[in-house]
Amino acid sequence: MPKPVGTVRCPEGTHEFTFVTSDKKKLKSGEFVYYLLDGRKVMCRVVKRKPLRTYPDSFLSNPSVHPSRILKALGIEDETQLFEVKACVMGYYDEKLGFVNPRIPPPPGEPVYLAESDVIQETLMKKKVGEVGSLHVGYLLNRDEDVPVVLDASLITSEHMCILASTGSGKSYLSGVIAEELMKPYNRAAVLILDPHGEYHTLKEMEGMDEFCSDDYRPRVRVFGKEEVKIRLCELDYSELVGILPNLSDKMEALLKNAYESMPEKFTSQQLIEEIMRMDDSYTSRALVWRIRRYIQGMDIIDDYVHLELKDLLKPGQLSVLQLYEMSDLEQQVLASVLLNRILNARIAAEKGRTGEILEYPVFVIVEEAHRFASRDAKSYDVMRTILAEGRKFGVGVCLISQRPSKIDSDILSQCMTQVIMRIVNPADQENVRSSVESIGRDLLDELPGLTKGQAVVAGVSINAPLLMRVRERLTSHGGVSRDAPGEWVRWTSLYGSFTVSSSSSSTKTGGKAGNSGKTEKTEKRIIKQKNAKLFWDE
Repeated sequence: MPKPVGTVRCPEGTHEFTFVTSDKKKLKSGEFVYYLLDGRKVMCRVVKRKPLRTYPDSFLSNPSVHPSRILKALGIEDETQLFEVKACVMGYYDEKLGFVNPRIPPPPGEPVYLAESDVIQETLMKKKVGEVGSLHVGYLLNRDEDVPVVLDASLITSEHMCILASTGSGKSYLSGVIAEELMKPYNRAAVLILDPHGEYHTLKEMEGMDEFCSDDYRPRVRVFGKEEVKIRLCELDYSELVGILPNLSDKMEALLKNAYESMPEKFTSQQLIEEIMRMDDSYTSRALVWRIRRYIQGMDIIDDYVHLELKDLLKPGQLSVLQLYEMSDLEQQVLASVLLNRILNARIAAEKGRTGEILEYPVFVIVEEAHRFASRDAKSYDVMRTILAEGRKFGVGVCLISQRPSKIDSDILSQCMTQVIMRIVNPADQENVRSSVESIGRDLLDELPGLTKGQAVVAGVSINAPLLMRVRERLTSHGGVSRDAPGEWVRWTSLYGSFTVSSSSSSTKTGGKAGNSGKTEKTEKRIIKQKNAKLFWDE
């Protein structure tokens, strides 16, 4: 039996208690301890700690003399090394019942033990590293030794997930770790990433890495650029078509609806225009036609003939990255709306035995900058809300990643049953997280401003209890590294030097032909350096 680290002082309600300890280092906020109840190890999380005794104020008046030296000179034993620690009761794991909260705090005098690594994994993790359906995303934050944090992939991909953090906290890095885990041989997922910033192309490196391959499996990573991503016009629903065209009057909408419903299964934008003009040749029809030419024919992602098949985009063992950074916000939202709607309908058709476009397997979609697609004024809002509410029944899972959770509709955010929250400083975002994420205690939410890069609070259905973790290192390169502007400035000037003084300054200092000659020479040097600079930035 391990040695106790403390003794229970008193219970506080049914979920919390305090204990006394002399430990100065190990029992940090977020650490795990346990007490015994009928032979079971009941896991508890340290909430906060405070010293039981402090030095008298008079001992602290001279900063150059440590108070312990004064006590030693007086022959008094230093009794400041005792701490009162507050802990919340989490529960124990039962093979039949799952994770159980006993709702009974330990009695006074009961010993408290530091939770061993294997106890933490058996109690808090639903999966072990390398098992089918496991996602090894990081390690327990407050431990010197590595205690793996493993999430349940089946619950993430069916009941949705969100990663929320301020800029630079490591949310894209973590989503890359999750993508890597999903493509391991023990998962072989069908994954789609909507990438507005072009950060995920480096995941293609996994195709040549042994960690992702087995005797019968090798992952495939496809990166789709703007020219490869096309939506056929006839695939748009009437509501999506109306959403693209701005400022439609009631007469325009009625005319468009009649023309749309009279079109064959496959039609072009020109055929739609001709049908509108055939039905009505007035100012209303001409204004509607102008909008179609401006916003439909002028939108690169909408095509009359080219069509991106879902089975080219999504299949088990393949990760597809849609690079959206060359598209406008409207194009990105339209693309997300149409694709997600098609994916959901294809999964419903497969589950209910319908004909048409089908996907026979579950899929997982990672949405970067989710506030662009899941706010109430986004074109993709309706389909996002539908998928978050109903997608789990049909095998469509979504991971929302955002630096502005306050801009995501709270109904959508509350449907993400696994939450990874990294450093958040903005008060509005903190409040939105508190109101939308119910599974994280207030004590852990208070940790958010103090988290550093790569640290996170993890909670939800894919893990038995909330915890603090540090994200593991990625196997592939991270494509979202910030530019080191000062380093590039220094590198540029060391290679090519600084620019010379302007020609006007040269002519002032020199006169006659000599001045003009110097001016010409310096101008030529400046042109050469400008050409070199262009080559530097084109590398």
